[in-house]
Amino acid sequence: MDKDDIQLIHSILSGDDEAFSTLVQRYQKSVHALAWRKIGDFHYAEEITQDTFLQAYEKLPTLKNPHQFAGWLYVITNNLCTDWLRKKRPAMQSLGDASVRAIDKLTYEHYILEQREREAGERRHEIVKQLLEKLPESERTVVTLYYLGEMTTKEIGKFLGVSVNTITSRLQRARERLQASDERLINETLGGWQLSNNLLENIMRQVADIKPVSPSTGKPLVPWVSFGAATVLVILLLGASHQYLTRFQRPYSFEAQSEPTIEIIEAVIVLETEAKPDMRNQIGQAAVPGKNSSVGSQVSEKVFVPTASEDFPNLLASNTAPKVTRFTLNNGIRVVNLYVENSTDVGIFSYLPLGLVTDGKARAYWSHLVNHLTVRTAGPIDYKTSGAETMADNMRLDFMGNTNTWTRGLERHAKWLSGLPFSAESLTEELPRVLSQFDYIEANLVTHKLAHVAWNQVFRHGETDIAMRKGIQSAQLNELQEYRDQHLVQADRVLLCVIGGVDPETLKETMEKQLGTISLTEKTLPRSIVPPKMAKDQNATWDVNVTHYMETYPIPRPENEDYPALFVASLLWRLACTQDAQLKELIGYIHCGVDLVTPEQVYLYASASLKPGADIEKVKQRIGQLMNPLKQPENNTQVPMIAQSVSMELSAPPDITTLMQYKPENIPENLMFFQVGVSWGMIEYQYGNNLPQLASAFADVSAADVADVVNRYLTENRRMTLLLTPQASR
Repeated sequence: MDKDDIQLIHSILSGDDEAFSTLVQRYQKSVHALAWRKIGDFHYAEEITQDTFLQAYEKLPTLKNPHQFAGWLYVITNNLCTDWLRKKRPAMQSLGDASVRAIDKLTYEHYILEQREREAGERRHEIVKQLLEKLPESERTVVTLYYLGEMTTKEIGKFLGVSVNTITSRLQRARERLQASDERLINETLGGWQLSNNLLENIMRQVADIKPVSPSTGKPLVPWVSFGAATVLVILLLGASHQYLTRFQRPYSFEAQSEPTIEIIEAVIVLETEAKPDMRNQIGQAAVPGKNSSVGSQVSEKVFVPTASEDFPNLLASNTAPKVTRFTLNNGIRVVNLYVENSTDVGIFSYLPLGLVTDGKARAYWSHLVNHLTVRTAGPIDYKTSGAETMADNMRLDFMGNTNTWTRGLERHAKWLSGLPFSAESLTEELPRVLSQFDYIEANLVTHKLAHVAWNQVFRHGETDIAMRKGIQSAQLNELQEYRDQHLVQADRVLLCVIGGVDPETLKETMEKQLGTISLTEKTLPRSIVPPKMAKDQNATWDVNVTHYMETYPIPRPENEDYPALFVASLLWRLACTQDAQLKELIGYIHCGVDLVTPEQVYLYASASLKPGADIEKVKQRIGQLMNPLKQPENNTQVPMIAQSVSMELSAPPDITTLMQYKPENIPENLMFFQVGVSWGMIEYQYGNNLPQLASAFADVSAADVADVVNRYLTENRRMTLLLTPQASR
């Protein structure tokens, strides 16, 4: 029986070069097909194929996960192609420059015949290239690998990190776009190409002279995660979708005064931190503007973020990269552990399904108040260790401690998850703190979370007059507790992320004892009761003294093949909106993302708070104008860099040593450390078992893919708008 990749890799690392020969034979056509798709020349693609395997052999000891060997080859090949294109295609020798001696070896007739055959072959290749150029990038790659690489749909899926169903779908769509005669020409032309007989021999001859490198534990030459004024990749890639998740401050701090905006200029990311407030909950402490702000100064710093690199495996193999393990407790609670050897910090974060856009009818903002009260149930608040945050479709409960206190942290989480009764004292103390946030939010025009709350009430429950202040003020203690009991802790919907220096086996055993006995029952989120005929453009009033505009578009869930391109589109749209001078004159802050997730649907959205007196029609018009360029592939030049960076961000948590080397001076190390746990926990909670496939799928997103999904999903007939205006009584 043929050995699988894992067995072969172990044999190679044990000194068996013949096993590497087997790997070369297994993947050489796939690598060559990808290289040809990238650079368009068969012969130079062979050179890149050879270099790919030589690099793979040299760096094989640094590959942390042998299961990802095929995808790793893809990354190496892609980068070698990028380098080749950057240096421009080498000058190709014309046929007229052939040496006289070479021609003399042939009869004149034979020479002419070869010339004609070669020219005919080149014409066929050019026609095939033109036919493939008509296809979107993702379909073009699949067709090339299928016919030139002679790969099955299953093998292509493994190579690209995409499901077989997705590959089959892309291949089918490509065939539908092509005429039958065109497909036959592609099949005959690409299928008839044979690699040089001596390719394998050349590779193995050079392999004999290569000494494999040892896994690197030092700082990479160009780290993929660079930290300047903020966590660059987290803020750029995921922060643009989860706008309140990734900030360099205490994860639950409501008081932070900075909101990052990002400008991409080719390979350089410029972070400009403007003085704008963030809307986090610091449980147990009223929000006082400007007091104890964790980030108060304006920062402008440039850092370099490369596209996916062959150095990527080195980083993942670092001794300070968190070791990720996953397990499930007996009661169904999922746990992801980021073990960092020799660390004394320990952060524990629970993710639960009740959030701002899952609240029930006339229960606006109840999830936020329930969040406060839940944290209070464990006893007096220790502001340095306990906190929480309410997001669009989930809430998080935090404990931040160390290797001496982490078991107390588990005790707190056990109390939070076990449904301890709320107390009248807790409601008396927490309600004013929640209400105190409204004035600060209004004054600083950061009404985006509140807009999510109102959007839920309008589009899921048919409400048109949203009472958030009044709604939570009138809520009775027994109602809030019953609401918590019905919806907060649901079977199979609880995730804990633990980061720090607790040994995984010790952690698992202790968590099973403290959390595994909690009884989780089948529960559901408040159901949508929206009227059957709901107009897609809505006006509503709310008890918030800010005018706010949202537009949303229903999109597929993350398992769908179009999701990565839509995610990237939301990032590009946000970058365009946040940098636009016209919008800055009209709005306080704008955000675009894909984290508006209801039990029924996922939405891509733009959300903007308006300055007093701003013309709403001008705001609507300008937001639409800034989306239009995304409909043309030639305008989406930033897509490859962003897509590759997102792919890497989703592949593994960042190296801790590298993170700390790029730490801003005013940010404590433990906050950066805990932020890694907060961010990775959110990724795991949202994407779960689909994470590896999604990370690989992002790497394959192209400018054409983004244009394609924008034209199909972000259309006028799919757009839903909501204009929120202050109630007259306000």
